[in-house]
Amino acid sequence: MILGRNNVNGELWAIVSNKKTTLQTFAEYGLRFDIEENFLDDQAGGWNVQRSMIRDVCALSRLWFILSVATLYVSAQGVEVVRIGKRRWVDTHWFRGNSYFRIGWDWVKAALINGWNLLHCVTFSSNQDPSPAMASRSQYQKRADQLEFKVLTYSYNIS
Repeated sequence: MILGRNNVNGELWAIVSNKKTTLQTFAEYGLRFDIEENFLDDQAGGWNVQRSMIRDVCALSRLWFILSVATLYVSAQGVEVVRIGKRRWVDTHWFRGNSYFRIGWDWVKAALINGWNLLHCVTFSSNQDPSPAMASRSQYQKRADQLEFKVLTYSYNIS
């Protein structure tokens, strides 16, 4: 188990693992928290899954499969929009404030109205984010430069 306090916002982090925990453990688990953005996309930000009111396991499984493929497509579309420099056409934030999903979804909707080009083939060239989302540059810099954790290790022999 490892405990730490985020010095930027004061949050207490407690991580329990069956592997040795180090400062790197905080970085690895911090990446897992990015999944929250995906939950937003699955809910009110995009698909509104909770409104489906589907209770049948098989039907829900099919719906999630379809939405997974659609999420892959609109996310790839969002990456492509950012790559070609047209993000500002659908994302008015000064920095990339929306997820690739949101950028792609907004592009697809606008493309259907305005006749813009859509992807015909989905490819991802890497798993690295070429343009990380940030609400503001100052908040992003503050988090990136100041996030520190201090490790205190205690060992107990239980016999």
